[in-house]
Amino acid sequence: MNSHKHIVVALSAATLAGAAQANRPLNTDTADTITAHRCQFEPYTLLNRSSGSPAEHVTVLQLNCGVSDNTQLGLAVSRTSSGDEVSQQVNAGGKTNLIAIKEGQTGVAVAYGLTAAKPAGAGWSADAAFVYLIATRQLASNLLGHVNLGTTHSRLDRHDSTTWAAAFEWTVTPGVVLSGETYGDDRARPWVGTGLWWGVRDNFSVNMSLGTQTSNPRVRQLSASFNVEF
Repeated sequence: MNSHKHIVVALSAATLAGAAQANRPLNTDTADTITAHRCQFEPYTLLNRSSGSPAEHVTVLQLNCGVSDNTQLGLAVSRTSSGDEVSQQVNAGGKTNLIAIKEGQTGVAVAYGLTAAKPAGAGWSADAAFVYLIATRQLASNLLGHVNLGTTHSRLDRHDSTTWAAAFEWTVTPGVVLSGETYGDDRARPWVGTGLWWGVRDNFSVNMSLGTQTSNPRVRQLSASFNVEF
């Protein structure tokens, strides 16, 4: 499955910092890239709930395009609302495949990007820079495994984070893929999640995911999306 995100940097960063790279419904990224001169438009929405806190609603619009045989570039804009607070984020990034994914060969890629953020009650400011390595391997004819490891520097939060993710994708039947993953960073409890991807027809798919953060109180997340390739 081409073009996701979610890398990972706290809740918003986990879902949004790598939004222009991650492959929905996964937050874990994959080592493949979009075919050159093709684009994917993929809006999605997230609902995060935690006991004792207002629900958080996130809307993301993202566009990714293959610019060469091994590189894609993308742009994502997001809006997050929780109670009376509204924040926004813009993410520009890319992904370059270094080693192709082949049977018996682990594919390797590197993803990178910059974000600007507009926290509630504040103006726009340059925020994070991130880079992470991606490995993808075909484990069986219908099973893929993915691992991510990277780092993010947040100017607004004034800290660096080590980010990580791991996922499996199981093709149940042609056009139907189930996934399971865990992801997080070194500053918060990890997330676990599962997702469903359905290729409705050529160049159009829909997906959804469920996730939970193993914190106290637990945070639960529901996402839904569609993808159009052109």
